[in-house]
Amino acid sequence: MTDNKPGAADYQYAPPKRKSYKVWWIVGGVVLALILLGTCVRGGVSLYQAIGERLEATRDLAERVMEDGLPPVGDPIYSRRLEVTQTDVDKMNRYIRHFGQVTEYGEPGCNMRSTADINKEKSGTFADCALTIEAEKSPGVVTINWVKDDEDWKVWGIHVRFSDQTVLLDKADQADTQAKNPSAPKETDTE
Repeated sequence: MTDNKPGAADYQYAPPKRKSYKVWWIVGGVVLALILLGTCVRGGVSLYQAIGERLEATRDLAERVMEDGLPPVGDPIYSRRLEVTQTDVDKMNRYIRHFGQVTEYGEPGCNMRSTADINKEKSGTFADCALTIEAEKSPGVVTINWVKDDEDWKVWGIHVRFSDQTVLLDKADQADTQAKNPSAPKETDTE
């Protein structure tokens, strides 16, 4: 006969005890936690390396832009997403020259982001990096926007802002026009 609980009829069958899967749940949970932790750590290390690379590249490009001007249109450093003309590049180079030589560069800082958008031009991995500068006539900030195009980082935008607003872009254009045509009448401020 079967061993039954006391008081049970002899014909009742007691099912065998089920094995506990508690140990397997614990082992599975620990393995899953280790996988997630490893993924987070690997992602963090990759992000740290990417930011470090962008910091160095930002400083190098900012120094190059402030000393030699922007690279010409068609340079492989520009992203295919960037729509710029040589006239735009020349205008920005003239504006930058009006503030004189840069005497000091600060430490760059970067923010990285990945976005998905219906417009594929706005989707991707981006790094927005900025560093302060000290020019002869004004302090300023150089911001370089990077985008990852086909596994390579490319420039998606360059912005240079100076604190001194006495040299405005339209005044820089006027000065260039007057320099090219010295017989043109000069505008005077009547304020």
